[in-house]
Amino acid sequence: MKSGRIKINRILGVAIGLLLFWPSIGYAQESSTWTLKQCIDYAIENNIQIKQTRLGVQMAAANLVQSKANLLPKVNANATHGYNFGRSVDPFTNDFVTLFGGMTNYNTVKQKEEDWQAAKYDSDKASNDIMLAVAGSYLEILFNRELEEVARNQVTLSKSQLERMEKLVKAGSIPRGDLLEIEAQYSIDELQYIESKNRWALSVLTLQQLLDLNPSRDFNIAVPEIVIPEGANSESTPGLIYDVAIDIMPEVKAAVHRLGSSEKGLAVAKGSLSPTLTIGGSYSTGYSSGRSRILSTDFADLYTLGVTSAGEVVLFPHYTYVYETTPFSDQIKDNINQSIGFNLSIPIFNGWQGRTSIQLATISLKNAEYEVQLEQQRIKEIIERSYLDAAAAIKMFRASQRTVASLQESFNYSQKKFDVGLITAVEFNDSKNKLAKASSELLRAKYDYIYKMKILEFYQGNSVAF
Repeated sequence: MKSGRIKINRILGVAIGLLLFWPSIGYAQESSTWTLKQCIDYAIENNIQIKQTRLGVQMAAANLVQSKANLLPKVNANATHGYNFGRSVDPFTNDFVTLFGGMTNYNTVKQKEEDWQAAKYDSDKASNDIMLAVAGSYLEILFNRELEEVARNQVTLSKSQLERMEKLVKAGSIPRGDLLEIEAQYSIDELQYIESKNRWALSVLTLQQLLDLNPSRDFNIAVPEIVIPEGANSESTPGLIYDVAIDIMPEVKAAVHRLGSSEKGLAVAKGSLSPTLTIGGSYSTGYSSGRSRILSTDFADLYTLGVTSAGEVVLFPHYTYVYETTPFSDQIKDNINQSIGFNLSIPIFNGWQGRTSIQLATISLKNAEYEVQLEQQRIKEIIERSYLDAAAAIKMFRASQRTVASLQESFNYSQKKFDVGLITAVEFNDSKNKLAKASSELLRAKYDYIYKMKILEFYQGNSVAF
């Protein structure tokens, strides 16, 4: 027994040393107290993963705007400058509009709309995930807090018995062996108390990390009064809950919109095999430094061209000319050229790219159909499992209530018998430990039931709150 006591005391000493370095936890400090709603709102607003999904929504929106802009005419302006011989006319503006291209651009817009909707529901799904994670972590803190209270009560009770036994040993009323048994139990209870405080601290740290809060700051959560009423159970069935869930859960809606995107993607791929008819127009003008005009004319001389049959001399006047470069404004006006035309492109052979695109789009469509089915199946499994878990948890809770009540009476009776020396310390500790274990099981069943019921309520469109 002595070596057992030394071993327990060593473990206890190490555990106490570790606990001294752990951040303090309290619920009665002056720092702000966080409710579950505040924790959820803060996490949704500041969680990095949720911020990333919001960026995904913005990217999808930008792609949608661009797909709509692709329906507008394409207008280009060009200007060139160079040195050349002769006259040159440079294009200035041109415009092209696709009249028909297998509805490719139209279907692309619809596809981007589906992608945008899917991205928004992905963001909602991320918010729901963090909400459930925060709620689970919050309940874990409440659970460990009550476990810590049970362990603390055990230490208090053991300490009281230890002090009483020490007095009885000194008085010679009981043998020292009974005192050693109580001392060992007291050391065990202290160790379990420290472990329960450590689990409580770790659960608080987990919630702080979900909220991305500095663990060194004071962090307290509100402790709601949670009472499980008599006859508590789900008023619905898994089938009814599922019927509601598939209509409101964002992950299902996101999968449905991705299915719609794949359908439009297939239409785009098929459109690539259709002829493309475009209409184009241009408006052009130009300027050349080599173009000139006559500025003035002067008479220079007469040239003899020949003599007629009548003997008359034929003369031809010779003039000199002064030239200047035609002004820029005049050339721009004189060189205006306008045109309009149609272009019909018929795909004949492009290395099977069109056929391959259709094949890949068809596969993507089938995969999207499976994704919808998988999401529906996943939700159905969660609901069915949570429903059964909740039903089992409430049964365990009721059974644990009866067990704790019986063991409490048994312990009260054992304590009275131990006080008058009718039972040994071993028998007393056994009764005490059974009560502590049953109390822990009662708490576990209680919070397990609460969490599973919150999941079922969540899938029915209700907010997670206490």
